Amino acid sequence: MKRRTYIIIGVIVLSIIAVITIGVAVGTRKSKSTSADDSNHPIFKTWDGQSVNLNIQANSKYKKSFYGINYGPVNATWPECGNTLGDVIEDVKILSQLTSRQVHPNNCLDIKVIPTIWVDNNMTTYQRQYDDLFANLNQHGFDHIEGVSVGNEVIFRKDIPTNDLFQRIADVRQKIRALPNAPKNFPVFTSDLGSNVGDAFVSAVDAVFANVHPYFAGVTAQDGTNWTLKFFDENDVIYASKQNKPAVIAEVGWPTQGASNNGSVASIPNLQTFISQFICSANARQYKYYYFETFDTPWKTQRFTVLEGSWGLFYPDRTLKPGLTLPDCAPTAPGLSN
Repeated sequence: MKRRTYIIIGVIVLSIIAVITIGVAVGTRKSKSTSADDSNHPIFKTWDGQSVNLNIQANSKYKKSFYGINYGPVNATWPECGNTLGDVIEDVKILSQLTSRQVHPNNCLDIKVIPTIWVDNNMTTYQRQYDDLFANLNQHGFDHIEGVSVGNEVIFRKDIPTNDLFQRIADVRQKIRALPNAPKNFPVFTSDLGSNVGDAFVSAVDAVFANVHPYFAGVTAQDGTNWTLKFFDENDVIYASKQNKPAVIAEVGWPTQGASNNGSVASIPNLQTFISQFICSANARQYKYYYFETFDTPWKTQRFTVLEGSWGLFYPDRTLKPGLTLPDCAPTAPGLSN
């Protein structure tokens, strides 16, 4: 399976690890974009100074059909930092209408996230995110954390030796499980290409997170679902099942712009074809997956290629891509720890 050269988005990347509860709006730290009205209720603003409406306006175009979805706030990837807590709240108002598994019917949001510690050859970056993770876990606990990923596609990029990555996973696991409030057997893992999964990989993780992209296999959008599920079963599930560990598709999606790859052509109609087939097929068969991704990422287009930045269901301004109809079929797979 061919692969693009660089990805920074992990399994689910949130700039705020703690729960964001609409109506209460709790974040991990105070934001410069926050003030208070006469009732002492916080007022959140977006990067351009627009006040955030904490009420969720239901949109009939959105369907709670996704088991999980990859999310990275726009303008929240260092050094392009300009995102605010208000922006994240606006994003979460959309995300809450895309997944039924993480939303409770009490007019508030109870969202589970999988924060990712970014791993490359920069130890300063790793240590900063490592420290931030544990500061958040100590302050907010584990109620809204599904698991922790240590890196994404580190083996593919060869940023550090594979054994070093496995040692970091073990270190994070040991430190998490030593916390007094940590759930028993809380899962710690990494995500990488589905073709990089093997016995040693499975032994090092608590759950097998595999990135499986039919686009890089050069298949058509029409054949994308069958290829994805077959590849996942034959290359990832088979190894995970031998050690009785869950297997999860950490990334799967289809781009709407950029260079073609044999039979794979980036376009909104092909995105429609793929999600119409994949989402409902995966849901019916109880696959755990995280769709890649919520929003287009302009920073990837600027740094790399148009293809890199064009995997979103939505444009960066939170507009659903024109002509796109989200599938309407509820996910059936249980949570990661079930």
